[in-house]
Amino acid sequence: MKSLQVISSARALAASDRFAEAERVLRAALGHDAGSAPLLQELGGLLLRTGRAREAAELLSRAARLRPDSASIQVDLARAFGESGQLGSSVACAERATRLSPSDGGAWRELGKRLHTLGRLPEAGAALARADSLLSRDAEVKQLRAAGLHAAGRMHEALDFARQAVSIRRGATELSMLGLALLTLGHADEALAAFDEALRLSPEHAEAVSGKARAAESLGNRSLAIETLAPVVSGPACTNALLAQYALLCARSPARGAVIDQCRARLRDFGGNPTSTMQLRMALGALLEAEGDYAGAFEAYRAGKECYPRTFDAAEHTRRLRELAEVFDARTLSALPRSSCEDARPVFIVGMPRSGTTLLEQILAGHPRAAGVGERDELLIMIDGLPRRLGVATAFPRCVESASAEALAGIASEYLSLLDRHAPGAERVVDKMPHNFLVLGVIASLFPRATLVHSKRHPLDTCFSCFATPLTVAHNYSTSQANLVVAYRAYRGLMEHWKSALGERLVEMEYERLVAEPEPESRRLVLSTGLEWDDGCLRFYEGNRSVVTASASQVRRPMYDSSIGRWKKFEPYLSELIEGLKDYV
Repeated sequence: MKSLQVISSARALAASDRFAEAERVLRAALGHDAGSAPLLQELGGLLLRTGRAREAAELLSRAARLRPDSASIQVDLARAFGESGQLGSSVACAERATRLSPSDGGAWRELGKRLHTLGRLPEAGAALARADSLLSRDAEVKQLRAAGLHAAGRMHEALDFARQAVSIRRGATELSMLGLALLTLGHADEALAAFDEALRLSPEHAEAVSGKARAAESLGNRSLAIETLAPVVSGPACTNALLAQYALLCARSPARGAVIDQCRARLRDFGGNPTSTMQLRMALGALLEAEGDYAGAFEAYRAGKECYPRTFDAAEHTRRLRELAEVFDARTLSALPRSSCEDARPVFIVGMPRSGTTLLEQILAGHPRAAGVGERDELLIMIDGLPRRLGVATAFPRCVESASAEALAGIASEYLSLLDRHAPGAERVVDKMPHNFLVLGVIASLFPRATLVHSKRHPLDTCFSCFATPLTVAHNYSTSQANLVVAYRAYRGLMEHWKSALGERLVEMEYERLVAEPEPESRRLVLSTGLEWDDGCLRFYEGNRSVVTASASQVRRPMYDSSIGRWKKFEPYLSELIEGLKDYV
């Protein structure tokens, strides 16, 4: 029987789920023609379908040696290497495929997928955009683009691509991505529905299980989160990421000792991509910290951060923040066109991540006339797109010298429309995107009546919390003590500039003082927005708002002081951080 006939017969068997018979047919044919690249490729693809990626990689490598000019073999080999954890080889094969066949959308899709797994987000995004231009109705490409944008912190663009993916194919993977995008934007109820639909299609789908647990926790239903994860992490469908999520839920449980053992065993016995390995190591660190094993916890945190891609450019970061202070000097700020916007609704809470921004938002959202909308990225995106609005080639921030009242009014109007959609009827709306501190000068001009709040916390507690938290790769400065020193010093320098420029308009709230004196400090915060005091602001933990940041579990409790001075437990291991931040302590 000729190779094409054998392949056709094997495909018919596989289509009927008769995989073992299909494999026998192909192996028998290879017994007579061991040098047939098509037969080797077909058998390799079959083994991939049945979860035998390493065997598939061996066969496909043989096929590639026989047919080095075949892009399709390189794509299949990239998949085999990727699914067997050999990510570097996977990327190399996918890159080779795109060179052999630049118009092959599948090759670009595979390249983008593997680059995304490695955390090389800009390169992944470029590859997936190319795939999208070649495969305009490909659900996987749309879903992967959504995942990349989500990881990069571009949440609304991620939601758009997730919706496109679901419109093409309503599968468990696409629904899970939609749920994640919705959840991150604070739509926990809609997200829960998407995850439930995904789980009806695939009961042990890892992303759907994880997403449902996260949605439940964000809604304050911790027991549902644990119930969702427990049966999966104890069975064969367990993954590093799911176990990490379960471990964090168990950090305050008497049963955490058994979970520590399970985490250690999995790290010892199973591989995993860098992201999931990072998540599991960071979760192990949290468990060991809860046990009082600070040496073990620090080592777990350090090992977790080692999994992050090393993309932080300290010199460029410092230059960029200094440029912001230089551009927005007193002359520029006074000359910048003032918006005619008289809307007092916006309340911007800025600062470093892990500095108490979520707590401040929750206090304000406890007011019956206020609402919180979480960390919104739209305003940063709008301001970054200012050159396009102005029709100039100069990038932000230098382009502000050409700023027009019309362009700024357009941004203000679009942002206020967003508040109308997400917090209709609220008289004050809290946006707690920490990195809005980068653009406070523009915000002050856009919204003359907005409240600007700077959330401050002890430098060492702030930076250690960033180090010990699995922040997204967008926070690439959190990977080492040295990088955190650079990022923190640059942040403080810029905030000192804004304080000088904006004066009393910038309300400063200190986390430690707020926890020590909750009623007077909360009152000061609320009154700064122009609202009258309401006792509900001190009972924020009784609310039913969804919270999806790293502080999700904390805002379900009254204010507590156990995180104050956390860094002291790790003092022997923080010499670089302590030395670098001594000017601020």
